[in-house]
Amino acid sequence: MQLSSLVHLIGAASSLTQSDRVIVLGSAALLATHATLGEAGAPLELTRDADLWLEPCDEELAAMLHEALGEGSLFDQHFGYHLDVLRPSIADTFAEGWALRTQAVAGTNARALSAVDVAAVKLRVGRPKDEALVAQLFASRLVEPDDVAELLRKMHWSEAEMHQTILRWGRLALTVR
Repeated sequence: MQLSSLVHLIGAASSLTQSDRVIVLGSAALLATHATLGEAGAPLELTRDADLWLEPCDEELAAMLHEALGEGSLFDQHFGYHLDVLRPSIADTFAEGWALRTQAVAGTNARALSAVDVAAVKLRVGRPKDEALVAQLFASRLVEPDDVAELLRKMHWSEAEMHQTILRWGRLALTVR
């Protein structure tokens, strides 16, 4: 996904809602500060979705947005990218202070989760594609492993989940030291 596609998607979602707050989460959030990640050959080139948290957004509005802009919609079929609407409870998985670290998405009314917060969340989720993205962020020095470690300490989670995430972080951080 390119930054222009993200901006288009945010604009489409904003035009359909009366949302006071739009936050880009997930991998697409990285485009706010590192637009080159969406270019050919870059890690987000094949990303087809943007995770947006819109406020206010009830279940009816979320369903309407999915129908209009979600996966498989006419919008998705025409443009090749789509919207995933996330709920406010997603914030429970972020490190303390995440809202203060958000970045403006140029040309929109949206804010994006910071790159270091994205990396921390991706490590917490732990899917192979998420680990691969974090490894690329570390290798390119777009995100520093120590900064992610600091955020991991500020997350609320079970001891087992924390242990697994720290192991993932350590494995990836060692590759760039």
